[in-house]
Amino acid sequence: MEDEQLETRKANLFQIDFLKALMIFLVIFDHMVAWSLKNEIGVALWERISIPVFLVILGFNLGLSFKKQSDLTLRQLYSWNYFKKKFVRYLIPFLILYMASTFIGWFMYGFDFIAMYNTQYGPSHGFINLFYFIMPFWGPGNWFIPVLFQSILIAPVLYWALRKKPVLTLILTVIIEIILQLIAAFLVVGVDGYTSWGEVHRYSLLSSSILFYLPGVGLGMWFSFGYKLTDRKNIFMWILFPISLIYIIAYQFFDFRVMFEGIRLLRGDYTFMVIPYSAMLVLIALRFIPNKSDGKLAKSISLIGKSTYHILLTQILGYGMTYAWWGDHYGMGIPFDPWDLIDLVAVWTLYVWFGIMLYKIQQQENITRRILYYLNFFIVFPSLMLLSFYAQGFWVSIPHIVIISYAITALIVHYTVKKPLTTKMLGIWTGYLVLNFISMILQVEVVSLSEFWILLIPISTYLAFAVYYTATSQIFKK
Repeated sequence: MEDEQLETRKANLFQIDFLKALMIFLVIFDHMVAWSLKNEIGVALWERISIPVFLVILGFNLGLSFKKQSDLTLRQLYSWNYFKKKFVRYLIPFLILYMASTFIGWFMYGFDFIAMYNTQYGPSHGFINLFYFIMPFWGPGNWFIPVLFQSILIAPVLYWALRKKPVLTLILTVIIEIILQLIAAFLVVGVDGYTSWGEVHRYSLLSSSILFYLPGVGLGMWFSFGYKLTDRKNIFMWILFPISLIYIIAYQFFDFRVMFEGIRLLRGDYTFMVIPYSAMLVLIALRFIPNKSDGKLAKSISLIGKSTYHILLTQILGYGMTYAWWGDHYGMGIPFDPWDLIDLVAVWTLYVWFGIMLYKIQQQENITRRILYYLNFFIVFPSLMLLSFYAQGFWVSIPHIVIISYAITALIVHYTVKKPLTTKMLGIWTGYLVLNFISMILQVEVVSLSEFWILLIPISTYLAFAVYYTATSQIFKK
């Protein structure tokens, strides 16, 4: 076990990156495929494992991170350095997405914030959500953000307790979820089910709490102290795994629910009865997938694994735009159309690729360049999404075409020259991108087609300036 712990302290585990990469593909799949089809293909056994696996990995990674710092007191675990790292890693990208997505949604709803708020997630969108990290321009998967942020607050005390009283703490994580499940069953929902949107909002508050998923995080943190299948401390998993598997089969294929006098006691697909099945899959992956891999494909998988949070944010925005445009974010259902698989591959490619870009933008140390890249991201990505909507037969504005052309040109330059633009040059061309984005908004929402030629004057003038400056300057960094 000491060798195993030393091994995990030296480098990132490829198994974890592989699992995270696989699970984020399943998350995108989950938000693409309607329940009418998912119920027919037994998703509880293979697709709905994505969130439980992420919960276990979340606890596992947090546990390993704390262990690198040796034995710390509870006060030391709650250090400024700990919160600073989490703030930079998670909160800043989310806040940027929050602002950008709100503006994009505002635009898509005709600059009517109330219409956006009441339509995008309403009436499920309770007022409390605005203070609970649920964005006004909601997208599927948004519920996991408050769970993640709360995990940052509770992780140090959970790790400290597991180090002091491991068995008791793990049992307490299950008891805490059971208490919340009983509160939801008897005090929020009741025998009559939901009778008001207020009850829906209160349940959403509970179901977006990390305490609702504490067994998954706790079990993952337990594995950070030793994850071998043959460890004595993990023997209990060989008992819980078949029980969990039987429960999932009964839940998925025989519509089994834990009931008491007409009241459903366990709600949601990620309960403590489901977690052991996914946790065992994590242990199996840690056992049989190599912990290091230097191949080109492996490096790509690791990059996707490290970018999963940013991919999640990207697909929240992308599916949110889809929902605003079509009134639904599901693109596959019954009757099944094989051509829908092309759409699935397209969203996988788009969301994963741009999610990796978002991750790399955050790694940019130069603040000015990071801001410029963010502007590029939140103009090009929504424009590509809008283009996919317009491809269904709607007209495309000239500035929109320019934005897409800009993105294609930037892509070609990136993969041919393989050198970044200087910050000044990047700023000049980002300004041109922003000007076209503003012109696109004006053409769609304000200026009539007959008057649009007026907007072409500043666009053409700026383009001439940008081309001249580019031709007479050193445009690439050495």
